[in-house]
Amino acid sequence: MNLRVLCLLATLATHILSLAQNKISGQVQTPEQEGIYFATVALYLQSDSSLVAGTLTSESGQFEFKGVKEGIYFLKSSMLGYSPVQIEELTIPGDAEKPLTLTLRPEEVVLNTVDITARVPLLEQKADRLVVNVAENSTSLNGNLLEVMKKVPGVLVIGENLTMAGQRNVTILINGKSTQYMDVQSLLKDLPGDNIQRVEVIHQPGAEFDAEGTGAIINIILKKNSLFGTNGRVNVGIAKGEDWKYTSRLSLSHYAGNLNLQGSFGYKDYPYYDEMHLFRKVGDDIYDQVSINPYANQSYDGSLSADWDITSKHRLGFAGTYRDWSSDNVIRNTTDILFADPEMQDLRLLTTNQKDEGYTMATFNPYYRFDIDTSGQRLELDMNWVRIENEGGNTLSSIEVNQGAFFPGQRYLQPGTTDIFTSKLDYTHPFSDQVSLQIGGKYSDARLDNNLMASQEGEPGQWENNPLQSNHFIFDETIYAGYSKLNFNLGKWSGNLGLRYEDSYSEGYSVTLDSTLTRDITQFFPSASLSRELTKVLGASIAYSYRIDRPDYESLNPFVFFLDPFTFERGNPSLTPAFTHSMKFNLTYEKQPFFNVEFKDTKDAMVQVTEQNDETGAANLTVVNLENFRNFNTGLFFPLSFIKGLSGYGGFMANYVEYNSEYLDDSFIRSKWDYSAFLQAEVMLPGEINSTVTGWYNSGPQEGIINVSWLYGVDVGFSKEILKGKGKVSFGIQNLLNRFMYGEIRYANMYTDLFSRWDGPQYNLQFSYKFGNQHYKSREARRSSAAEELDRVNKD
Repeated sequence: MNLRVLCLLATLATHILSLAQNKISGQVQTPEQEGIYFATVALYLQSDSSLVAGTLTSESGQFEFKGVKEGIYFLKSSMLGYSPVQIEELTIPGDAEKPLTLTLRPEEVVLNTVDITARVPLLEQKADRLVVNVAENSTSLNGNLLEVMKKVPGVLVIGENLTMAGQRNVTILINGKSTQYMDVQSLLKDLPGDNIQRVEVIHQPGAEFDAEGTGAIINIILKKNSLFGTNGRVNVGIAKGEDWKYTSRLSLSHYAGNLNLQGSFGYKDYPYYDEMHLFRKVGDDIYDQVSINPYANQSYDGSLSADWDITSKHRLGFAGTYRDWSSDNVIRNTTDILFADPEMQDLRLLTTNQKDEGYTMATFNPYYRFDIDTSGQRLELDMNWVRIENEGGNTLSSIEVNQGAFFPGQRYLQPGTTDIFTSKLDYTHPFSDQVSLQIGGKYSDARLDNNLMASQEGEPGQWENNPLQSNHFIFDETIYAGYSKLNFNLGKWSGNLGLRYEDSYSEGYSVTLDSTLTRDITQFFPSASLSRELTKVLGASIAYSYRIDRPDYESLNPFVFFLDPFTFERGNPSLTPAFTHSMKFNLTYEKQPFFNVEFKDTKDAMVQVTEQNDETGAANLTVVNLENFRNFNTGLFFPLSFIKGLSGYGGFMANYVEYNSEYLDDSFIRSKWDYSAFLQAEVMLPGEINSTVTGWYNSGPQEGIINVSWLYGVDVGFSKEILKGKGKVSFGIQNLLNRFMYGEIRYANMYTDLFSRWDGPQYNLQFSYKFGNQHYKSREARRSSAAEELDRVNKD
């Protein structure tokens, strides 16, 4: 009996051991023999096609099935975008342990069909924002964000300035938060266009946004997907305008299990060119000034971020950035002074302004998210620390060539630090599929410590402190905010109602003057939007918001900074915030923008102006409050898809501005209409070369006290994917055709003609290459708590 039991156990053990050793393994790969990550591999019983087991491939494309019973099977592998493949017959145990290879080939016909039938339109008009779907359209093939932004309706990039509907006070966010690049042109040139999912133009921000700003918010949404496994991207670029320019960036990421790591490092040597001509009448005398600024700058930057999904409901992460920027350039100015008095000899002043500037900026942004349930109930906590350290200065040296008159040199050293801390808490509660509530709060504290040490040349080479221009200025601002927003979608009606409360306290202290200026502002900011489907193709929406525009931190600093002996900039510690009521109506056709009307009414608008001292002949730039500013604009848009082979859009805009204020002891009452036309056309050339042409015309706006003449610009671009879709080459010409800015000032004692010329035409060549796994997993974009505060720090 015992012997029979032992024999039975031995037979059973042998069978189990044999079963454990039956293993099917292999690799899923591309025709180029590269492993495919996250492909599906399924094992079926051949007798009845029943599923036995399934798995996903590893980063290298490997798969494995252990403990396979004896029998006859077939194996099938599939992946989105590829034609499925299978091995018809596997006999176990005979075929066990044999390395198997399944080669997946791109399913071109299916992909083309999906691209045609499921393509998202380029433009989508929603109740509170215009969405430009970059990733779903071939506009994403352009080299950088600059080319993408020029395709957003109503956005004009003029020199180094970006305007929206005729206004320059535009707020730019990346994924709902600021970036380390405070200069618009640097931002536009640095970010690759095909990293962008969509661009949102928000004219009436909801209560969840900071109430800061009176112009439109342009929110750049990066692609929400993160790639599985280890992957990367290399971007290099070279450009030629007045000077050669170079950019490079390496991005790496690793996503496995519950941990996602991403990092990047970039270097940029990107000089700009700016030329300004001023023709001024000072009494009966004439000041003819020309400034040439070859603006050289270099920067290094790096970033690192991590997400850890602790459980399916809890996510913890952080993002950190570091940037080192420096500039070394010489501004050359020529000033010819022509005196009306024939007994006075004219002067010709040559000035060099040697500028050596630099700053470092470090940010640290930890965050936590709790997905309370599957209905969408969520709690999010976000904090941000920012540290900016400034160094540098400039030295002015002037020579008068006609009479040899002595103009003492001036030297300025400007060390300073900026510290910002913000934190915000957001909670979302869906009552149903149709109604949800958002509530949240935010705290921010910003502290700036800037010390301008001015010196004046006594004897040649000897510098003496200049107490009239030196100033140590400390600024501290604290803001408490809370908001609630109700969202609803009821049949043909949808919209939201929001209310934001902000309590801010600021204190500016001049150590040099022992003077303190404080300001305490408590205010509610309502917002609302409502939209309705009128017919199957027509829709209408209306939105309203009330917002505040606080002065930039540096605008409040009472420093006086000379560009040459007769031109300087100065801060204005008496600036007060501006408040704006804004309302916009949209009419859509098939959910795309068709017609809109917008009206804004601003109190104490902050406007950069020019002032002139007739006794000294000096002119200065500063920012002042103008009591009343109104803006009305309307736009009409149309797609180009009705022309075979073309895509893109065109449009017309009419913009009206009206100023009514007391300024320089006089009444500044100005109004003007200006008109814009724009066209963005895209066509696929032979050889699968994508080409775009962007053109715009503006009849000339009224910008504060400056009446600007007409302008236009034309850009062209070409791009082609190479290296089996992993590489891309882009070539573009910015400002191929254009007219630079001409303007005039005719107000109070000022009679000034000005001309501004920037870098153009500019030829750009860029190459990008993607390596590693290229299969995506859905990710979500976050918003940092420091969006508003970083926008008010004026950095390159």
